Amino acid sequence: MSFPRAIPVLFSRHLLRDALRHPVLAVLNILSLALGTAVYLAIQTANHSAERSFSAGIDLVAGKSHLEARGAVTDEMFPLLAKHPLVASATPTVEGVVTLADRPGEFLQIVGVDVLTNAAFRTFELRDMEGANFNPEPWLAQPGNIAITKAFAERLGLAPGSELSVMANGTRQTVRVGFIMDLTDSPAETNSRFAAMDIGWSQELFGKAGVLSSVQMILKNPQMGEQAAEALSLVVSGGVTMAPPMQRSFQIQKMLGAFRLNLTALSMVAMLVGMFLVYNTVAASVVRRRRDIGILRAMGVTRGEVQGLFLCEALVFGAFGALLGVAGGVLLAQTLTGSVAQTISSLYVLVSIDRSHFDPLQALIAVSLSMGAALVAAWVPSAAATRVDPVQVLHPGNMQDHLARPSRKWPALGILCFGISAACGGLALRGGLPLAGFGSAFFVLFGFALFSPTLLSLFSMLATRVLPQSWIVLRLAAQNLVRAVWRNAVTLAALISAVAMLTSVTVMIHSFRITVDTWIGRSVVADLYIAPVGNEVIGTNAVLPEKSIAWWRSQPGVDAMDTFREVIATINGAPASLGVVAGSNRRNLKFLDVNADVAMRDFFEKGDVLVSESYARKNKTRRGDKLRIASPAGDLDFRVAGTFSDYTRDQGVVMMDRETFERSWPDRTINSLGIYLKEGSAAAELEAGFRAAFGEQGEFLVYSQKTLRQRILAIFDQTFAVTGVLRVIAIAVAVLGVLLSLTSLVLERQREIGVLRSAGASRGQIATLFLAEGGCIGILASVAGLVAGGALALVLTFVINPAFFGWTIGLAIPWQRLLWTPLWLVPVSVLAALWPAWKASCVPPAQAVRME
Repeated sequence: MSFPRAIPVLFSRHLLRDALRHPVLAVLNILSLALGTAVYLAIQTANHSAERSFSAGIDLVAGKSHLEARGAVTDEMFPLLAKHPLVASATPTVEGVVTLADRPGEFLQIVGVDVLTNAAFRTFELRDMEGANFNPEPWLAQPGNIAITKAFAERLGLAPGSELSVMANGTRQTVRVGFIMDLTDSPAETNSRFAAMDIGWSQELFGKAGVLSSVQMILKNPQMGEQAAEALSLVVSGGVTMAPPMQRSFQIQKMLGAFRLNLTALSMVAMLVGMFLVYNTVAASVVRRRRDIGILRAMGVTRGEVQGLFLCEALVFGAFGALLGVAGGVLLAQTLTGSVAQTISSLYVLVSIDRSHFDPLQALIAVSLSMGAALVAAWVPSAAATRVDPVQVLHPGNMQDHLARPSRKWPALGILCFGISAACGGLALRGGLPLAGFGSAFFVLFGFALFSPTLLSLFSMLATRVLPQSWIVLRLAAQNLVRAVWRNAVTLAALISAVAMLTSVTVMIHSFRITVDTWIGRSVVADLYIAPVGNEVIGTNAVLPEKSIAWWRSQPGVDAMDTFREVIATINGAPASLGVVAGSNRRNLKFLDVNADVAMRDFFEKGDVLVSESYARKNKTRRGDKLRIASPAGDLDFRVAGTFSDYTRDQGVVMMDRETFERSWPDRTINSLGIYLKEGSAAAELEAGFRAAFGEQGEFLVYSQKTLRQRILAIFDQTFAVTGVLRVIAIAVAVLGVLLSLTSLVLERQREIGVLRSAGASRGQIATLFLAEGGCIGILASVAGLVAGGALALVLTFVINPAFFGWTIGLAIPWQRLLWTPLWLVPVSVLAALWPAWKASCVPPAQAVRME
């Protein structure tokens, strides 16, 4: 039997048998890779489900159209577009969102359709509640009739004729369930909260008489999309954009790019932990089998075949981890999808997901990453197995590495990595490549990892010179760190990386929180804040009743009132948030490029606009630039009066004075109020009076300045609760890294341990020796990890945050929290050394020193 044919036999007898002998290590490897695979797949599934849900909404509204007119579209424009010679057919739509007043947290995205013109566009079928064919007579004749999805009807227990009390356009209204939307062949089935309504009744429901959300068009020649868009733009007035419907989906995907990338980067942390564990396990496996490898090599097995055996072992771990991770990822996605959808709805665009959508391609990528990570992690220790000298390992003696001084090339390469990190940071900030920011972070971590052998050598020399001769056990422990320098260096590098990640994120979040708290102190200055409860569910789609605004104006205890409205406008050809404010200059905004008094004077008196810092960074906008904003009065140019600090959303916002807005937009609705009370006015009495007057019209949020501040910070803390995961990862790396490293060293130093025991060392002293080594690794990792974390925090704070989110954050260091790091890491490292210390103390001296 030739050796290539014998490889499967060798694999099963030597490697699989070893996994069965050490099931705990095998299970740890599989679980670690499964964790990374599951987190990656769950995050990708949640992101994909959110994008699919948004795209489904576009499909539902646009159907099979080639082009859509959006913006300031009116009823009068529809026949002009429908009769254009380039248009084969056209249909109008009205879109809006309502909350269910009696069912907190529930809402419907209603699409007003014209059943007489949209037959060629529809991707759904309308049926009565029993599933029979659609009868247009009650649809057109009865006001408030809506068609809902079957899933929504079943979830809320709705029957034919059921009435729903909804909040639309700031008022409580009633709609009636009369029809079912059959979405069987539509991707919109991922979101059951879609509903349809006759377009005329929907205009009445949303207070949009004479106004359309869009006109969908099928072109006679679909290949002439750009030419048709230009020609049709001449037919309508300014403020209307012509584009393919899917362009909105592309714009949203681009908007969510940084959000998705950061979640993906977080998921890769778990994968890196799995790689580290595989590395240490394969390295330990090589140590245990050095004698077996020597025998195989002496019998003629080639170096490549030896390496192939260990790589196959890693592939087995990767395969089992991948399969288990895919199953876990599907389950974990059920939890993450809701959280991701809520974050996207709060910061970007309204998204509702009933179920996560599994993408086989993402599962395949996750499996490939898991198996690839296992192979990469196993490559170095498997290569070390090929360098085993058969003569040396078959000769009795100590198998441990001899005292070695780390090469000077490693710190030189570390310094080179720092230089590359700085270059990547500059590229991210000034070169327009935000992804380079992650490169900057990676090279900082890698640079410190390359210093690990040097740190061990320096620590060993320092301890040998400083510690008294009587502390023989501690001196031996320090010397042993460098005797197995390459094995301990990997453990130390992994620990440094874990501590650095935890430290950097802790510093960044603390700095961000301090910055946001200061910003809140400047911006949240009103005594009371009033908004519909729907704001927490559907964002700026919820508005206040007009009478409620008048009520607050009429109260004698009210000194002044600010109003806020947010709409999505087309600014310089792209959708962006337009914030409309009215009131006095009490928000005390912090401007970055101009005196505040000058900027606010231009804002209120000249009709200029203000841009947030994140908008300015992403769109390269500065004071004095012109922004072209599409409005019902046409495309209008507004001068930028200044850039202000704002931390509400990473896409930024453009602020406009209410008076300027109302000259060109018919929208008079308001999302929220800021109330300033006169001296001595009782806020509680005013709140009670307001709820008594308008409690029947809907639920309202009433926050005091203090409670709103607490609410914002609570949301902030919830958003960054992931630091707890990083702490768990750091502890896991510490325990498993030290455990695997020292366990391997026990096997390598059998003869040395036997000699020490024969020379009179007690079992307790041997155990203390290994415990001390674990403690030394913990001390080194704590100090170096804090330094590396500080450097990484600078990258996160001053490179990645500005490059991806456009925010300026002041650096603030939580010294008290950071100083706790060695207090938990060193004991954890010592505890992790307990098992190998006990194993070392049990080594029989006679057997260990026996000569064969």
